[in-house]
Amino acid sequence: MNYIGEATWIGEAGRIFTSLAFVTALVSAFFYYLTLKSQNIDYQKTGRILFYLHTFSVVAIVALMLVMLTGHYFEYDYAWKHTSRNLETKYIFSAFWEGQEGSFILWIFWHAMLFLIFPLARHRFEAPVLMIGLLVQTFLISMILGIYPFGVKIGSSPFVLIRELPENIGLPWTKMEDYLQKLPGFMEGRGLNPLLQNYWMTIHPPTLFLGFASTVIPFAFALGSLIQRDYKGWLKPALPWTYFALGILGAGILMGGAWAYESLSFGGFWAWDPVENASLVPWLTLAASAHLMMIAINKGTALRTSYWMLFLTYFFILYSTFLTRSGVLGDASVHSFVDLGLNGQLLALLFFFLLLPFLLFAFHYKWIPDKTEDETLYSREFWMFVGALILLVSGFQIIFSTSIPVINKLIGPDGLVKLLPEKLAPPVDAIKHYNSFQLPFAIIITLFMAFGQFLSYRQKKANQFWKNISLSIAVSVLLSLPFILLFKMWKHPLYSLLTFTSALALVSNLDFWLRIVRGNWAVSGASIAHAGFGLMMLGTVVSQANQKIITKNKTYIAENIPASENILMEKGDTLVMEPYLVTWSDTWQENHRRYYKVDFLKENDGQLAHAFTVVPHIQINDRMGLVAEPGTKHYLHKDIYTFLSYASDVQNRNSPDGFGDEMEFMMARGDTFIVDRYFMVLDSIIANTSRDPRTKEIKTIEIEAVLKLISATGNRYEVRPKYYLDESNVVNHIDAVSEEAGIKVRFKDINQEQNKLVFTTWKKLNDGPDFIIMKAIVFPAINLLWTGIVMMTLGIFLSVYQRYKIQRR
Repeated sequence: MNYIGEATWIGEAGRIFTSLAFVTALVSAFFYYLTLKSQNIDYQKTGRILFYLHTFSVVAIVALMLVMLTGHYFEYDYAWKHTSRNLETKYIFSAFWEGQEGSFILWIFWHAMLFLIFPLARHRFEAPVLMIGLLVQTFLISMILGIYPFGVKIGSSPFVLIRELPENIGLPWTKMEDYLQKLPGFMEGRGLNPLLQNYWMTIHPPTLFLGFASTVIPFAFALGSLIQRDYKGWLKPALPWTYFALGILGAGILMGGAWAYESLSFGGFWAWDPVENASLVPWLTLAASAHLMMIAINKGTALRTSYWMLFLTYFFILYSTFLTRSGVLGDASVHSFVDLGLNGQLLALLFFFLLLPFLLFAFHYKWIPDKTEDETLYSREFWMFVGALILLVSGFQIIFSTSIPVINKLIGPDGLVKLLPEKLAPPVDAIKHYNSFQLPFAIIITLFMAFGQFLSYRQKKANQFWKNISLSIAVSVLLSLPFILLFKMWKHPLYSLLTFTSALALVSNLDFWLRIVRGNWAVSGASIAHAGFGLMMLGTVVSQANQKIITKNKTYIAENIPASENILMEKGDTLVMEPYLVTWSDTWQENHRRYYKVDFLKENDGQLAHAFTVVPHIQINDRMGLVAEPGTKHYLHKDIYTFLSYASDVQNRNSPDGFGDEMEFMMARGDTFIVDRYFMVLDSIIANTSRDPRTKEIKTIEIEAVLKLISATGNRYEVRPKYYLDESNVVNHIDAVSEEAGIKVRFKDINQEQNKLVFTTWKKLNDGPDFIIMKAIVFPAINLLWTGIVMMTLGIFLSVYQRYKIQRR
């Protein structure tokens, strides 16, 4: 059948270039391998030509994706799922990498751009780096192949027509040659997740994936050196790349924190979400790798440990990919991708690059020259080595707790009962759990950063060290003491200690740079990066440990909205919010965003004066519901962060039948779920079918769920929503409403895997005057955090530049 209006050329070209990129990556890697084994320059020239062709194919894939998304070619599943006609053009890039396939393509693209530097610069490590790098690239491209050899799925292609999806094959509309014209609603697109419609999401993912991509280069240097038997020559050229990866990956992670702070309503910039953790751990081990490589360069020790730390770093990069993309964190993280059936390929990628370094290292172990010397307590290399191990242990704690869902998937939730006193379960309060472990690590790491610069390699005497650092200790006490006293942090000894060690890391590194090396920019990178980290940690502990919720309501609000943390305001009313008075003064809407102007007032000489205004807003999305985004007032010494927990006007506006507060959940017979003020019990299920009188085949299926609503006072009501499947396999719903309880219920779906029914409920909305429920949090000294981030990133890139200059010399 010839379908009218389909741009099939995009899909055909996309599949061709994807296949070409896969083949050229694999064959180019093979020719670079032959180059290493034979030292024949002709092999390298062939490998280089194939690599250029590979890079061209990758760029073509990216171009086709952009054409598909910007041109609204909704016949393609990826374009339909992630964009819509009313999506603002500036968010097209967010839509590009919202899905798994697009994010893989972004990763592949950054690899190609980074690898391109080596043949263009005729780098002497071109062959080993590109051999390993293109081998990784081959695995990644296989993730977007979308082919089925011998019935086995390899990859998920973004160039699949929506009518070609297995779940759509055979449906009536796929037999209409003009379905694009006859289904106008379909041609609007499903749209982008509201949470991703933010400018941070146009820069955070590409920066993070550039960080992921750049870690393969020091890994490839290390692995290639084993193949070449050049056990020391790789360190100096690899070190600038290690710092580059450290800076870019760190910047990407911290941009994610800024996005969370500005766009999400969980009240902060870091929530120890599993996906956040999965990206943080390789950053920690990469920082450890950089310091170990410095020891190996300057003293010749820790060479074997440098190898292993880099290998672990890349393992954690791939492991974080598995955690994020396998679907195993679907219930634990809001950031994870859905499972696309790539788990087998993800595990193959993970284990291949776990076993390959292990086997190569084991084979070459006895030839790796690694000096062993007795280190003194006052030598820099001793404390750098200990610090690297602390970073590793810190990362291991994070990754172990994050991996609990994976462990339970493999051995079941009761699999470790014999080894552990209690069932292994993810932490209920993630922030409390991780903070309790990571706080001591943070204290030790900032302390090491504070005194490390004042030590020198092979230093044996303590006198000069204490003389140099004593001024920094005195200044740090004076700097940290006001924070400890002002916020009563002395009640929490670990917070007080981290405040002091963070201040010491800041002061001592600036002192070292200004007083000891007299502001010499040639050696400034490490000092500025460490000072920035100290300032970042100081801002973190002060702002997070001392944050204060200033919204309190005098009366009960709702079960899931505590009155001790929220305030309910009707439009025009002025309420007390110590030390302010606050009023909701205006509302307006721009496109799909509804804005709420809230004025903060202060009493001055008996008169109310305007202090500032915040404008939190709500994104309205027909498919994904309502998404609250914060409004923040920034001061030099604090932030006042606000977001809406509820807005009755947008709920009523978005629900013409007067019902809102949508909830979705699954139930089996006999299960109970709390809906508003009622216990909802699935009492029974009634199924009815109609059959064709001639063939006796089932034509329609009607399933009725009998649900009991029971209040705390014993009132009982019954609702009977229906799920109806007609002879064309089209699903219909007959909602049930209990006017007495003020509850509407829809029998939405049947989850056959868990043998449960899926229900959606709404409650009757307030018919009175409009009101909003707002939460406000004061974050003191949070600008220290953002300033520290900028300083640390600047210091890391200064180190990249300095190491590059040293390498050139």
